[in-house]
Amino acid sequence: MAHNSTPPKVILLKGNGGITINNEMMELLTITLAHGCIGLPLKALYAENVYIVENRESFNEIHKQIKEKPCCFVYGIDGLDEEDLKRIKAQNITFV
Repeated sequence: MAHNSTPPKVILLKGNGGITINNEMMELLTITLAHGCIGLPLKALYAENVYIVENRESFNEIHKQIKEKPCCFVYGIDGLDEEDLKRIKAQNITFV
């Protein structure tokens, strides 16, 4: 069978508060404290406040600058395009 859609890009996530990613509910604070971040394919992300971070170095340090709760920091390993951004649903999306 031919499959024309591209596979979802892998994103790194960290932060605090609850999110739903790819139909799975998660608490980011637990993951962030235990592992630093988590990498998952981006099929669908629902969160209250999303900060999309442009580079890995900033992603590693962003929690020191932004203390808002709840928040979800996102870094696209191969960048994020318009199709990827359509998969992110949030009350507030900020690019940093």
